[in-house]
Amino acid sequence: MPFLATCALYAALALPSCSDGKSGTTPETGGGDSEDNEEVTVTPTEGVTTEAYYKGDLYGTGSGNLWINFISDMELDDFTGDYTGPGYVLCLDFNTTLAENADFASLAEGTYTCDYTSDSHEAFTLNIADGDSFFSNYDEDGLSSSLEIAGGTVEVSVKSGYYCLEADLQLEDGSAYRYSFVGEISFINRSEEGYMSNLTEDKELEGMSQALMAYQGSVFTATSDLYTVIIAGPDYDLDSNFGQSDALMLSVNVSPGSSEGIPSGTYTVIDAMEADDYEVNTILSGVYEPTYGGYFGTWYFSTSDKTEASLRNGTVQISNNGNDSYTFTIDMQDGYGHKISGTYTGKCRIEDWS
Repeated sequence: MPFLATCALYAALALPSCSDGKSGTTPETGGGDSEDNEEVTVTPTEGVTTEAYYKGDLYGTGSGNLWINFISDMELDDFTGDYTGPGYVLCLDFNTTLAENADFASLAEGTYTCDYTSDSHEAFTLNIADGDSFFSNYDEDGLSSSLEIAGGTVEVSVKSGYYCLEADLQLEDGSAYRYSFVGEISFINRSEEGYMSNLTEDKELEGMSQALMAYQGSVFTATSDLYTVIIAGPDYDLDSNFGQSDALMLSVNVSPGSSEGIPSGTYTVIDAMEADDYEVNTILSGVYEPTYGGYFGTWYFSTSDKTEASLRNGTVQISNNGNDSYTFTIDMQDGYGHKISGTYTGKCRIEDWS
């Protein structure tokens, strides 16, 4: 199939992440089933955001691997891809119970203990080898320092729909580090299971105000040329493919030689992994390819809602209005049938990436 042969060329469109993929920015709200999950008064932690990812049975031990970045209020430098302090990032790498549905994973309640010796990756352990869990401190001058977690425990409970974490840890320099967090946590599916969508309802695209259209030529097949299109709201960086506004990423197959723009027409979503070839007037479905660490195909992203969705069905009507102006009429669905719909009309920033 044409996709895997050249997906490395497409890696520039991966959403940003820090070293070892454990700190970047993205998003189902606090989960876990508590037998005594009665309504109690809890106060969510202020000034801290979370980004969390589920990798499934990563180690083949029957447990579900997931990690969480707890990030204090800091600015993300678009150029360096790192944060400007003062502030911190605490990354905790858990082995928990396997999710019934990888798109809606949760962190099971209980006590998680650092595995000092065997690195067994059994459920209710915390991975600490090779810097899997760490604490990074950022100062106001842009300098940072990191210490690995060397031992300790993390208590996890769920109260009134909020995760409550109490960490009693030891850092590699021998110092004690205690940390508390109360809040909602949504885990993004980065396993090879599920539909790669945590949408729970239809979404109407609103506030789309800018677009990038990148011509990539015949990167996948001689049958068609590829355009990557990013349509987003105002608070979104088209170059890094990340921001606080909602965004839509499309992979559009056009007639060979269409370097001057996307021809008008109706483009239908096809399965990027199963299609024998990528025909003209098609759109590649959304794929997350762990081997290359990136998002490919067609996706919906909402950082504010902590949701993302691989789009797998539907159509996009594209009208080339001339003078780099286009109209996109979107009618697509994720694997669960949730709809992403809306219209964008406006100028597109056109670039040649071939």
